[in-house]
Amino acid sequence: MNTKLAFTTMIFLGLGLGSCQKDAPEPEPKPTPVTSFSMQLNSQRWQPSQVGEDKCMQKFHGAWSRITTNEGSRPIFTIEAKNDIAGESRREEYLRIQISNLKTIGVYAITDAYTKDFFSHASFRVNRPGETVKHYTNKTDKPAFWVEVKEFIDLPEFSHKGIRGTFYGTLYNEVNPKDSITIHQGEFLFKKVNWYNYDQCF
Repeated sequence: MNTKLAFTTMIFLGLGLGSCQKDAPEPEPKPTPVTSFSMQLNSQRWQPSQVGEDKCMQKFHGAWSRITTNEGSRPIFTIEAKNDIAGESRREEYLRIQISNLKTIGVYAITDAYTKDFFSHASFRVNRPGETVKHYTNKTDKPAFWVEVKEFIDLPEFSHKGIRGTFYGTLYNEVNPKDSITIHQGEFLFKKVNWYNYDQCF
């Protein structure tokens, strides 16, 4: 009897373990960023800041807008990226790139003034404690900054397309044109367009 009882107990335990293993939910996959942004600023790697420990929360975003005039409709894509350090050594660097009339893959020369809301421009602002804010912008008399759009990406369930490209060139201090910054190896990828927060994941 003892042998039968032990054997029966083992069967029930095995069934119990099996049902527990079946009922255990599989862990949900962690979200991963579907966007990216990086560049070299004066030969130093520059990336947007991350918010806390969350890799999905990085301080950049890009989104489409559109303006309609008598000459027709112009699609516009705007990118903003921010690198900042809090605390006593607080520093803030902020980049904005806007490409107007963006309809096809190709190279776009950025030559409009940043004060024109719906035109192509690039600007970089530097704010450091105890220093005057510096504002670097593209030239308006001749091309010195370019964006190359390499790919438009279909986004399921969205009317707007994603976008991938590169950017490079020189921006000049609007107060002292002899002071400039050089940007190269700039790269961006947006498989998600988002203007409302820094969430880079789906």
